[in-house]
Amino acid sequence: MGATVIAISGDNLDTQKKFKVAVGAEFRLWRIVATIIGMFGVKLPVLKLAKRVTFVIGKDRKIQLIETGSDAIDPSAAIDAAKLVCGG
Repeated sequence: MGATVIAISGDNLDTQKKFKVAVGAEFRLWRIVATIIGMFGVKLPVLKLAKRVTFVIGKDRKIQLIETGSDAIDPSAAIDAAKLVCGG
């Protein structure tokens, strides 16, 4: 479909590598700093953790879909949104 999947996390690189192996992920994992997590509005209050969120961003760089919580774990909504965005 011409889409790129990237997982973004505040976890350290070793934790990300273990996660990638554990789930058999074929996508890239990027580590970001807390400032960026705050900019996306996904930081949990009080805790120094980020919520699990899936964003689908169109070619026009506008957010087309936001899935949070347990819905963010299931990629089906993101795949459907990517199909619409990419015309697939």
